[in-house]
Amino acid sequence: MKIGNVITWPWALGTGWELTQMQGLIVNSRLVKTDSEKVVLFNILLTDGTLVEIREDVPGMEMIND
Repeated sequence: MKIGNVITWPWALGTGWELTQMQGLIVNSRLVKTDSEKVVLFNILLTDGTLVEIREDVPGMEMIND
């Protein structure tokens, strides 16, 4: 996945088991290194203008466009 891709992923908005399918545009990415792993974090622009940060390995993340 790269900057400019539209993605969708499940996200728990509340405290229950119900997941909401989120959708947004990748506007930036960065590599984060810890002692045990390397992870890419995406900055995602949501449809309401909110900017969120999610990991590349979120279960259920899918790219909508190429």
